[in-house]
Amino acid sequence: MKPAREDTFDLLRAEVDLLGRLLGEAIRAVSGERFFALVEEVRLLSKARRQGDEGARTTLLKRVGGLSLEEAEALVRAFTHYFHLVNLAEERHRVRVNRLRAEAETPESPRPEGFLALARALKERGLSLEEVEAHLNRLELWLTFTAHPTETRRRTLRHHLEKLQEELEAQDRSRLAARVALLYATEEVRKARPTVEDEIKGGLYYLPTTLWQAVPRVVEGLEAALEKVYGKRPRLKSPVRFRSWIGGDRDGNPFVTPEVTAFAARYARQVARERFLLELENLVRDLSLSESKVPVPRGVREGGEGTERFPGEPYRRFFARLYARLEKGEVSTEELLRALRVAEEGLASVGLEQVAASFLRPLEARLFAFGLELAPLDLREESGKLLEAAAELLRVGGVHPDFLSLSPEAQEALLTEELRSARPLLPVGHEPQGEALRVALGAFRAWRDKGAHVVSMTHHPGDLLAVFLLAREVGLYRPGAPLPLDVVPLFETLEDLHRAPEVLTRLLQNPVFLAHAQGRGGVEIMIGYSDSNKDAGFLAANLALYEAQETLAKVGQSFGLPVFFFHGRGTSTARGGGPAGRAIASLPPRSVGHRIRLTEQGEALADRYSHPELAVRHLEQLLFYFAQAALGEGVEPRPEWREALWQAGEE
Repeated sequence: MKPAREDTFDLLRAEVDLLGRLLGEAIRAVSGERFFALVEEVRLLSKARRQGDEGARTTLLKRVGGLSLEEAEALVRAFTHYFHLVNLAEERHRVRVNRLRAEAETPESPRPEGFLALARALKERGLSLEEVEAHLNRLELWLTFTAHPTETRRRTLRHHLEKLQEELEAQDRSRLAARVALLYATEEVRKARPTVEDEIKGGLYYLPTTLWQAVPRVVEGLEAALEKVYGKRPRLKSPVRFRSWIGGDRDGNPFVTPEVTAFAARYARQVARERFLLELENLVRDLSLSESKVPVPRGVREGGEGTERFPGEPYRRFFARLYARLEKGEVSTEELLRALRVAEEGLASVGLEQVAASFLRPLEARLFAFGLELAPLDLREESGKLLEAAAELLRVGGVHPDFLSLSPEAQEALLTEELRSARPLLPVGHEPQGEALRVALGAFRAWRDKGAHVVSMTHHPGDLLAVFLLAREVGLYRPGAPLPLDVVPLFETLEDLHRAPEVLTRLLQNPVFLAHAQGRGGVEIMIGYSDSNKDAGFLAANLALYEAQETLAKVGQSFGLPVFFFHGRGTSTARGGGPAGRAIASLPPRSVGHRIRLTEQGEALADRYSHPELAVRHLEQLLFYFAQAALGEGVEPRPEWREALWQAGEE
């Protein structure tokens, strides 16, 4: 029986009480009665202090002050485990509340920031289902995972907490007690300092786990909501995509070497390949349709050629052949999507649309969201390092002896002229002498991914043209053609935000960058929230960010190019944090195109993605605002509003 809304807090209290008692049993079993008594004494004194008992405060300080270092450490660890368990119970409470709200909503009374509310809002704007389908299928919400070096929880700990979720759901007390004991007896932090490779594995943890489950639910939930409102179900792609900075962000991190970058890209592809192989293996097991019972289209029959297994079962042969090709690295994301479409059409042609929807569409959603890269890796480097690397290239190639001594305008002119040629500058066999060039070329050679190259502290067009010069050295750039990656200026400080429209104008007047932007279908620009907040304070910084986006979008429009913004928000308010969906709603009218990127800071990942249903809800809220903002409508702020806000920001 499902709990009523008023019972959810009672369930939360009951689960916290149960988990606390089980932790107490584990402490007794592992650490003994004496230590358990200490934990209980501190717990009860702390509780009394919170209730205003000053005597308890004095006693608590004296008791804790008299502990040895070993006792204090053990006490801290015991309470840390307790807080992990409380957080787990609160997470389950959030899931229960979400379920209740989802069950209670109707098209006439949808819950706020949900798919049903979005479907209703789109219909109220006068959009037909065909227009909505076209609009949603253009959207790309890119979430970029960043590292969080202070995240010390081991993946082993996350594993135990996930299993505790399952055992709480199953109400198996003996398994629950055993799992809590395992959790308590497990070291919370590694004995050895985590490596960058550990950071990469930990940072990508939620992609092949909870988000892997969440993405198909997002697509299905959006389609179902539109069907309720419009009376017909559309066919949607996943609008959610992922990127990563973990292992590619070298700005201020000397430990991110080219070797680390290579590992990051290789590890992500390996994880994606393993997950998609498992998906195909499941399809081979499940799609046991016999050719004696259903007609088989030619595409499915031909797709299964080359395998001798499963005679008379064409769909099993089809997916077994795909499995073999993926295992050998002979198939791309695009080829897998085309193959899925062949199988879907085959099933639909014999009235088995529901089989396709249940077994194939989830895989299609994951291919759109993750691809075979899982989360394509971005590179990020500070502009000064890129110019330093370019200077060595130009010196060794005999182009200019002291590039860094030139003015920014002269640097831009020299790079533009040099990029008219396809010739590399380094002689065959020449090893870079400077660290900047060695790292830059090594990262490009190790990377070769589908991400972007972000240039932090962008001040002048030459900062970005240096990326083209380095890319040419490894065979990625041909004169007049776009690079196979976005080159993204990052404007961070208040001064750079004010200068950004001028920099973009000069970039789009530059033949090298203009040809690149036209070939890429627009310009991606990253704006940073942390440094601007430090420079000017929260209100003034956000006004500067708002007006910079307005002007940058207009600059792009004057060249016939869309500008896509990449928002580098932190988690705390001081770093631009806050409800991400509402932040999208507050962006300038007509500044949000069909593509937007947001950073997902490492410290926020557990809160948003530790449970599939919480992940779905977070993505639902983002899409609710993004899908409406991307329509290009909105209210222009009145001049007197701006003036009042600037005055407030300066005080």
